[in-house]
Amino acid sequence: MTAMKRTTSPVVKLKPETHAALQELAREENRPMGDIVADSLQRYKKEEFWRRARLSVERLKADPVAWKGFQEEIAVWDGMAGDGLTGEEPYYTPEEEDEIETEFARTYGR
Repeated sequence: MTAMKRTTSPVVKLKPETHAALQELAREENRPMGDIVADSLQRYKKEEFWRRARLSVERLKADPVAWKGFQEEIAVWDGMAGDGLTGEEPYYTPEEEDEIETEFARTYGR
């Protein structure tokens, strides 16, 4: 007879009210508590990333010289995009629209 290997999960200590709230969410959503914790952690990390980004921009704006330099650098990078677009919608000529519609109809049978 072979012994069964037990898998263990890391233990996280929670306040009783936090654990109860987690259990309630798990029941309501019919999901494992671990999935809810994982989703919450991902959401927290995303919120924290954007919070830090906003703070960095605020600090940069607080220094007029640094902010001007940043704006100038952005303008240089925008100019290097090489797409030739000047912020306008990609309007097509009537001939181009006909060609696009014909190709779509041929491809998708419409």
